[in-house]
Amino acid sequence: MTGIQVSHPIRATFIAVAISVALSPSPARAALKISAKATNHVTCFAGVCQATAPSATLNVSDLASMLAAGDVSVVSGSIAHDIAVNAALRWTSTSRLTLDSSFSLTINRPIVVAGPGSLTIETSEVRTADYRFFNTGHIEFSDLSSGLTINGETYVLEKNLKTLARDIRQAPRGNFALTRSINAGPRVYSESPFPFLLGKFEGLGNTIANLTVDGGASPKVGLFAQISGQAVVRDLGLKNVNITGSGEKGIGALVGYLTSASVKYAYATGQVSGTGTAPIGGLIGQVSFGVISGSYADVSVDGGDNSTAVGGLTGSFDGATNLFIDNSYAIGAVSGGAGASVGGLVGINTGVISNAYATGAVTGGDGAKVGGLIGQNTDGELSKPFLSADYSIGVVSGGSGATVGGLIGEEVADARATSTYWDLDTSGISDPHKGAGNVADEDGITGLTTAQFKAALPSGLTSLNWTQKAARNSGYPYLIANPPPK
Repeated sequence: MTGIQVSHPIRATFIAVAISVALSPSPARAALKISAKATNHVTCFAGVCQATAPSATLNVSDLASMLAAGDVSVVSGSIAHDIAVNAALRWTSTSRLTLDSSFSLTINRPIVVAGPGSLTIETSEVRTADYRFFNTGHIEFSDLSSGLTINGETYVLEKNLKTLARDIRQAPRGNFALTRSINAGPRVYSESPFPFLLGKFEGLGNTIANLTVDGGASPKVGLFAQISGQAVVRDLGLKNVNITGSGEKGIGALVGYLTSASVKYAYATGQVSGTGTAPIGGLIGQVSFGVISGSYADVSVDGGDNSTAVGGLTGSFDGATNLFIDNSYAIGAVSGGAGASVGGLVGINTGVISNAYATGAVTGGDGAKVGGLIGQNTDGELSKPFLSADYSIGVVSGGSGATVGGLIGEEVADARATSTYWDLDTSGISDPHKGAGNVADEDGITGLTTAQFKAALPSGLTSLNWTQKAARNSGYPYLIANPPPK
């Protein structure tokens, strides 16, 4: 296919927008799209295919034919800005495909390196730029000798939990990538499969199904017991997990204890429970100075009688202005015992939470602090809690002497909130003064009826980040960058 040239005069002015294509599974703005449509506005020469107009198309069969003959670089350039993979791509040759986007890359359909070929991904270093997996998008490798390079870093390819665990133990600061979706069952792990990570783990949009961990008294329990030291875990789904423990440091589906690390674009479904004092979360047990972004948990979380903090996404979150939870949500039921801090999203929060929501029922025992989104806001070592553009709709209830609020159970005096909401009808907290259980009419927290929620986006939930449809998320607002399963 060398020598393909299909170009036309640019008829529209391209406006660079300082928001990543990662914010939309179907980017509306211009991009170089790899699809089943005919190649258009793309010049291919000497193994390099580059966009010649803001909206360009490279036919996926044309690309596969070129890969059969040699290496190919697909380049958006500054004209098209982004790259979107909208058709399944597969090749068996030794060729390397390079996807070089001047801003962001969206992978909406599978990319399968079925032979000894290699893949390179390059995106902008701008903070809002990234590569993302949506719809059925994921990357598979058949040959572990293939190469994977992402933004200048090479990754070790892994196909099962056993060898991955071994390799992480031997090189905890390494970069690792999961080459396919796997079934972790029916084995029951007596401890976290991966004890400690200081490097990067890239799921490539793949999933791990039926992971069961009975961690006993292990202090930290999850797929990863602990990630630290700027570690990053991303682009991974956990399906139908069953995680339990009785320790004191953290219990979660993905990570037990996260400190100075990040989780991006990950999710979990299933159940997480504990009988000890550890913070318990649907995705992460305890976060101490970290980032959770673009992630969700559809997990039933049971803190038992002893846990101090229980949350649908994370039990305890300690962050700062640049360490935050954003574009994330939890939709599972959450319960905690006497005196616990229990929240639909976070049990105890000292950090920044923006563009987030929780929909599950939240229940606390006697003397508990219970909120639809946050159980307890409190001051952290280096931060004060701040909420922005968040909401909850789940039923909120507590035992005798519990402090119960529609959005927050117990609020600290110097916390801040703006454009945050709870549902007066579905939460069981119909008193419009009780957004926080211990402070009447707390600034920045507003009760809305179900009809108000569904009529239009509440003020502060901007159309840049939020949208709503009657048939999606039961008509409630949802995140464009992180749409719900249904």
